[in-house]
Amino acid sequence: MAGAQSLDWKSLTPNLMAVILTAKPYKVSGGGTTFLTFRQALIFALRAYEMGVSPLSSEVFFNMETGQTSLTLEGLKKVARNMGLDLGPPQFTELAREWSEVPKVGSTVDELKRAGFPRDLAVKCTIRVGKPELQEHANYTAYLSEWYVARSPVWQAKPAHMLQTRSYARCLNLAMGTGASDMVD
Repeated sequence: MAGAQSLDWKSLTPNLMAVILTAKPYKVSGGGTTFLTFRQALIFALRAYEMGVSPLSSEVFFNMETGQTSLTLEGLKKVARNMGLDLGPPQFTELAREWSEVPKVGSTVDELKRAGFPRDLAVKCTIRVGKPELQEHANYTAYLSEWYVARSPVWQAKPAHMLQTRSYARCLNLAMGTGASDMVD
């Protein structure tokens, strides 16, 4: 830390930030904690700096399985602000469709039926992009059959909240121009 001129994360060099990140414990699924290697921490720090988010914040996390730096919903909103996008507040619409209307490819219909869902729930998010007078919008609909994570206690306890979060994040991706084919980095 002798080389640090400030404790502002933006002024720390990526190497110094990587050293700090190797000392931060990360929760492991199934319990316990782990630590990033220096190389993992350096990749994480560099990518976070590129996106303009602090690797020490809840805006971003490092996926140790894939080696990718991923943005949370909070991070997506910050990156959109950093890009100077004029975005309106999200508008949410709850939807549902019958199980017979769900495409069969990659579907988790039987699992969701066993979990007690009478229909395929969905949340559509719409965000105004640009000046209000332009009336341009991005929207995304997240369906339970496409996003449900059975092993997640949060998805089990709060599926509507998770659908809202997922639809908002994907809608922000579209508004930022990353497109439907790009997953959150």
